[in-house]
Amino acid sequence: MAPQLKASSGAPKKEKKASYDSKWEEVVSINSYALFMAYLSMAVRGMVVLVLTWSTVILLGGFVSMLQKKDFWCLTIITLVQTAGVFDVSLNEKLKYIRKSYFGFLRAIYATVVRKRNDVYMGEMEHADNNNPSVLRVLVAATVSFVQQLVFGVILCPLAALYLCGLVITGGISLWRLILRDYGNVDGDANLQPALNVLYSLAMFQAVLFCYRFFSYSAGDGLVDKVAEEYQLGKSARRSVEEYLRQTRNGCAKDPSFVKERNLVTYAVGLMNSESSGTGSYLSGARILDALLAQPKLKGQHIMIAQLIGSASCSHIVEKLLQALDSRSRQDKESMKLAARIVVHLAGEIHLNRFRQGISCISSLFETSQRQPDDDSAPSGEFKVLMLQGLVILDRLAADKQNCRAICQAPSLLFKITAPISSDMLHLIDHEEWSHIAAASLQVMCRILTSPGWTGNNLRVHILKNDPQVVRSMERILECDNCDEKLCILAIKILTQLPMGAAPRVDKESQVKFILESQGKIIKMLAGIFTSETKDSSIRKLAGEALAMLSKRCPTIFLKENGGVVGDLSKMLFCAGDNTYRISAAETLQHLCIHYEENDEYFMTLMQAMKDVTIKILTEILPCGLTKNKVQAGNEKDKVKYQAPGSDLEGGHNGGRASQDNGPDKITSSVQQNDEQPVDRKLHAALLSVCASTFDKSVNAEGHDLAPLVDEIALVLRDDAFRFVGKLKEMVQMNSKPTANCLMILKVISKIIIAMMKQGSWHFKEDLESLMLSLSSASKSMLALEGFTIFASTDRGAMKHFGTLASLVKQAQDLLNKNKLEHRPEIIPACRVNGNQLIE
Repeated sequence: MAPQLKASSGAPKKEKKASYDSKWEEVVSINSYALFMAYLSMAVRGMVVLVLTWSTVILLGGFVSMLQKKDFWCLTIITLVQTAGVFDVSLNEKLKYIRKSYFGFLRAIYATVVRKRNDVYMGEMEHADNNNPSVLRVLVAATVSFVQQLVFGVILCPLAALYLCGLVITGGISLWRLILRDYGNVDGDANLQPALNVLYSLAMFQAVLFCYRFFSYSAGDGLVDKVAEEYQLGKSARRSVEEYLRQTRNGCAKDPSFVKERNLVTYAVGLMNSESSGTGSYLSGARILDALLAQPKLKGQHIMIAQLIGSASCSHIVEKLLQALDSRSRQDKESMKLAARIVVHLAGEIHLNRFRQGISCISSLFETSQRQPDDDSAPSGEFKVLMLQGLVILDRLAADKQNCRAICQAPSLLFKITAPISSDMLHLIDHEEWSHIAAASLQVMCRILTSPGWTGNNLRVHILKNDPQVVRSMERILECDNCDEKLCILAIKILTQLPMGAAPRVDKESQVKFILESQGKIIKMLAGIFTSETKDSSIRKLAGEALAMLSKRCPTIFLKENGGVVGDLSKMLFCAGDNTYRISAAETLQHLCIHYEENDEYFMTLMQAMKDVTIKILTEILPCGLTKNKVQAGNEKDKVKYQAPGSDLEGGHNGGRASQDNGPDKITSSVQQNDEQPVDRKLHAALLSVCASTFDKSVNAEGHDLAPLVDEIALVLRDDAFRFVGKLKEMVQMNSKPTANCLMILKVISKIIIAMMKQGSWHFKEDLESLMLSLSSASKSMLALEGFTIFASTDRGAMKHFGTLASLVKQAQDLLNKNKLEHRPEIIPACRVNGNQLIE
């Protein structure tokens, strides 16, 4: 992290921002080493200037006539070596190809002397004769070759040795002269000997630096090994790191700033980005990127790679990678494998609308995997890996809406995506062998199906019309005990996204029948998973969520094809050990009660079950305890705690026993309750929603009456101190804090009150006015929260069904005023005494 600026009274200091890659191994090791070698080379070059200046200007220019022959020739050799270029740091680069140049010279001799150039106008026979050189030509070629060998051995090799070891030779000469110091006696000038001592000392020191620099080169191999070990690089990638070291070292020797912002990522992207670089450079860069992306811990490198390759300036790198995926482009296997692995990691940064052939290139991965090889050159295991990588690439591409749309616009690609499932390879061949590919195929389908609008609908239509075997295979996955958890979860998510409310518009009656039967079968399987205690909890929870969704979308099929599910869901409301199961069961029953529109025997069975569970729910949720002194906000000494039966599900306390503490896991009747256990409040909201739906249907549905249900509830809760409306009032006070779950509970209570007031045959005897005052007060505290809830809500249907809390309270108040006029004898207005107690 960059250090923070400190306030000071003086002039402001600039913040020195730490480098983004300052702790990467290649930056710490190789870049620092390259800088050290660069400064060492600069020191050698600096010594060259000193030695050359001293020998030419001071000695050869001022004392040349006074020098002995030994010193004269020593100075001459030292001067020539300095000017010969041995101090050039790129000398090794210049001499590394000397061997190739030698063989090139030999081939030139052969081409010009031995083999006569064919005349284009000669006949075929003449061509054949000219290909056989004469003896004279052979002798000439041998003579030239001998001369060339002599020149190479006598002149070129000594020059090369002088280039490579010149400074070492001058260092040895200087040491010899410093030891002997027989410079002779020169009359008239005593400065010659000190001048020679200075020169020889400088030359010897230069030789020491040169040798130190030469031996420091060997340290580079150790640094390469260290970087390769840190990044877990293979042999091919290690050679790329060696090249990175060499180029960094040579670049820093010319300009130390060359190392700025240089690391393996920028180096690899530069190799792949260079249009003039050949295949070798592209592969080197790809190997480095592949090795770095394969390490999950290298988050910084991954971010930089995505930023660089995702930029517009590097778009042709992505194009190269996509082209490498195309099996029809005759790319070598290594290029295809590297490109596939890199694109898997970078798919999120790719926009297919920029690359016209992108879909075609990715699709070719599946063509390669489906093609049966004629020989042993391409094992099927490699095809399977490419197929898996292709599915992962499509899944990550589909995270972008535009990419997802482009994928759906390629019908042939959709068939390839669904092929692993529609072919049912899991059950026809082997689970272990094909489970990863099947999971990847399901993941892509799930990603596309959950996309809004035309994109998701296009795949739904494709599956139902063109590939119905996909549905059968997913049903087998849910029925199979060998299919793992991930497969089941994905299958449930996909099946719940398929059309359930009605059959699609198709001409074939058999297809419609298949779809309807499939929908009923799916619901039955999901219900079996949800109610099974042997299934994994995560699968059961997902199955419960799917049932809640399907009960809202297709309640008719739900009840008529699986009527027995209602009884199982009713038991889940009270027997499940996890609140999540209870919430899902409650939501499913609520949706069935709300959205089932026919008044038949299935509806009668449903309503009877709903009335039974309503009584049990109210018995469990409504508070019990002494309520003679009413609980009001701000009156701490009169605050009484109540524990709802079963509300402390996790603690296992007896529901009929009052709470002995005010810990975070307790739900009390205090107005100051902090909603510290949102799971229980969410459960209460879901269970009360079941009651509200039952009340509403009992009032509005033909042939049903709410009065018997309310009478039965009053009978169960019969007690002078516990009147039904009074208990609802306490629930309002317990859930008056502005939280999402409290808001839902208040809405549900309002719906219950509205339904009760709509039932004209029932005579109200409860303290309704006091309850409405509490609801009105709580509604005002929820105004801001409800505004944000409406703004963020995506389920407009639920919002339309419940409405706002303020509108529900107003509707209840209007009904109360109406009932006061119609049942004036039964409703006695309540009067407040001292702002605390209510008397009639």
